[in-house]
Amino acid sequence: MYPWYYPLYPYIPVYDPLTLMTTMTYWAIWPYYYILLFEMYKTMIETWRKTLESLAKTLESK
Repeated sequence: MYPWYYPLYPYIPVYDPLTLMTTMTYWAIWPYYYILLFEMYKTMIETWRKTLESLAKTLESK
């Protein structure tokens, strides 16, 4: 089949409890993974910004 016929959400077969459990676990954990990832990026950007600002202040004073 063509890819645009597939649904945008994952298919959950109700008749298979193991797959249902795994899918629900992924749905519960993935948002927290992305939140942590974005927080890590934000922290890295802030660290680089502070480092560059302090470097600029050091060069200005000389």
